[in-house]
Amino acid sequence: MPRRKPAIDDETLRREVGDLADEVLLLPQQVILLTGLSVGQLKERQRTRPPKPPHPEPREKERKALWYSLGAVRRYRQWVKEQAEVNAVIAKRQPGGFAGWLNSADLQSEPWPCAIVGPYKRPVDVWATIRGEVSIGRSDVIRWLDLDQYLVARKNAAVLEAKALDRVANVGRANARAKRGLIARDFLASIRKRPRP
Repeated sequence: MPRRKPAIDDETLRREVGDLADEVLLLPQQVILLTGLSVGQLKERQRTRPPKPPHPEPREKERKALWYSLGAVRRYRQWVKEQAEVNAVIAKRQPGGFAGWLNSADLQSEPWPCAIVGPYKRPVDVWATIRGEVSIGRSDVIRWLDLDQYLVARKNAAVLEAKALDRVANVGRANARAKRGLIARDFLASIRKRPRP
């Protein structure tokens, strides 16, 4: 993989081209300077499915030069900054993991990524679903929950599960009663049908 080059810092970018519109077109060489990506990395990012930012502008003809908009470069830089912040938050949480988050008072105020899974919408650690320890369906969602939201969601899931188990038990009891009633009716009917001597 081609090496990353140092990019222009945000302050310099704001100072030099901060007043330009997002529609200003840039050549790949200019994009390299602003993003720190090499030509090979730009090409590689376009080959992936779906393509990764920064996205080039659509070409009029197939053999025309590639152009990037300044807006696409700004969005890419913002995306890189957000990814770095997310990675820093995740790295800060890594030592304790999910159990550490549940047991540590200083981490509990921060949200944790949870998957809401199953028919009862039980919240579980999203990393457990990624590792394959808990199955996740297509309709299940992933949300950032703080500890209070996690506990409420867990309680709601337990209530839903208890109601479902009660319904199953009630259906089983009703079926057993109905079966006993049929047996009793059949027995009484057989007694009545017997001819008396």
